[in-house]
Amino acid sequence: MFDWTGKNVVYVGSFSGIGWQMMMQLMQKDIKMMGVMHRMENMEMMKKLQAMNPSVKVVFMQMNLMEKMSIDQAMKKMGQMMGHIDVMVNGESVLLDKDMEMMMGMNLTGMMHATMMAMPYMDKTQMGMGGMVVNMSSVYGLEPSPAFPAYAAAMHGVLGFTRSMGDKMIYQKTGVMFMAMCPGLTNTEMMMNLRDNVTWHYAESMVEAMESAKRQMPEEAAMQMIQAMEMMKNGSMWIVNMGQLKEVMPTMHWQM
Repeated sequence: MFDWTGKNVVYVGSFSGIGWQMMMQLMQKDIKMMGVMHRMENMEMMKKLQAMNPSVKVVFMQMNLMEKMSIDQAMKKMGQMMGHIDVMVNGESVLLDKDMEMMMGMNLTGMMHATMMAMPYMDKTQMGMGGMVVNMSSVYGLEPSPAFPAYAAAMHGVLGFTRSMGDKMIYQKTGVMFMAMCPGLTNTEMMMNLRDNVTWHYAESMVEAMESAKRQMPEEAAMQMIQAMEMMKNGSMWIVNMGQLKEVMPTMHWQM
């Protein structure tokens, strides 16, 4: 069982959705610091976060996931401010197939840069004490999405990165665990503009099915994800859907 006492937590993502709900719930734990990193600060939400637990120091660091220099500078400042990072949640997730460069940058490339820049402050052989990195993927990281193939590609990439970094050799050296969360359809802002973001004009029927399908609430999904984190299973992937938490057991198709 993961012990949250005195932990420094970094959240990379927006002020909405499942990732933000995770932060709200983690503020109820006995953590030490909460660092939020995003392109633009939401003062009202930051005040709300701080008010939830005055004993936790809450800080904001501006960072643009589309710019490597911005990521490097911001993560270095955050790491130096905290001293070390115990938990990192990569919670950014955008659905924008019509702008593949932005979507891949926000969902995948930026996340990888941020993670690698945070590692010196987590790695027990450097400035860290070990810890946990949680990456937000999707059920479309496990299955194809004909209406949003670029989004599916990014989500598959998140899982590939997580599984690779979650190798037991890396964990033994660094003490850093890696986990991936794959939520099902969730009632978030991302689901509000599906028709504007389809890759193919003939994907209407697929979008209609997604729009009419039952969705989980982000608060509910966040609670399940925190439960998965507390199990501390390195390299694991979890489907989080409609109140159910299920570990994904990948099939090995090739081995060196």
